Amino acid sequence: MRAARLAMVMLALVATARAAEGQQQPKPRLEPARVAGEVVLGAYAGIGGFIIGRYVGEEIVQRLGSEHEPTIRQVGFATGTIGGGLATAGVVYGIGSLGDQSGDFDATALGAGVGFAASMALARVLLGPELNPPSGMRTRGRWATANLIALLPAVGASIGFNSTRRSP
Repeated sequence: MRAARLAMVMLALVATARAAEGQQQPKPRLEPARVAGEVVLGAYAGIGGFIIGRYVGEEIVQRLGSEHEPTIRQVGFATGTIGGGLATAGVVYGIGSLGDQSGDFDATALGAGVGFAASMALARVLLGPELNPPSGMRTRGRWATANLIALLPAVGASIGFNSTRRSP
């Protein structure tokens, strides 16, 4: 929880510093369709990146000889988180940089990280410490929860990118 708070404070400081820098150059007008694309496509790219990263991490650990299931799961979660974060930040940055705009990838990645910390906190509140849906939760509720949790890193990445957005 402390790490999540620290990450949020860091994002706020970076965004404030970048906003002060950005005031020297006029920012292009914010386009709602572009931001929606950043968030939606970034979220689903993050899910795909997490799945691929988790698979790769678990395979590597198993091929290195580990048979300890908790270790395999922990490594898979870590590599999945890295893969999901990079995929989210990359897609948000790519969509945001289309045309005559650009932003800072570091701020985009930091925003994805802060969004991930927020999504983990929300997941623990909604799903409990084991991150398993309650036994009575309906399928619709599970999908809504999963989508909400997946959107937060993309929202953070979009905030990070758009706080540093400029015309080249």
